Amino acid sequence: MTESASDLALRNRGIVLALYAAFAAPDIPAILARLSPGVVWAEPDNPLNPAGGERHGHAGFLEWAQIGAQAEEILILEPRRFIADGDAVVVVGVTRCRVRSTGKTYETDFVHLVTIGDGLVTRFQEFFDTYAAAEAFRAE
Repeated sequence: MTESASDLALRNRGIVLALYAAFAAPDIPAILARLSPGVVWAEPDNPLNPAGGERHGHAGFLEWAQIGAQAEEILILEPRRFIADGDAVVVVGVTRCRVRSTGKTYETDFVHLVTIGDGLVTRFQEFFDTYAAAEAFRAE
């Protein structure tokens, strides 16, 4: 018996909800358990934001997480909507971060496009206001 499109979307939505719960914990082993070994983790390139760019595999995700934690403190990460369609789940929300080097904060809406394959995240692509982030990273 094959899985219906609506069942697949519901299952994938659950995988992404569990991923965000692991981020909220924070529980790195639980995050890694939901990522494909070849996952692509990406956010827009930004010359002032050291976490920008595309990384590959678990090692790439861990590098992104370490760089991000060193560069900024996440004050709010609030997913508000989860929209599932086939192998993709779109997450719409808001985040507020404090840049450690400048002490400045920025707030931005975000869209995360999460692609699922064989029950694991194969791609995580972030979209957010890169200008607001850059201005917070910019030294006076």
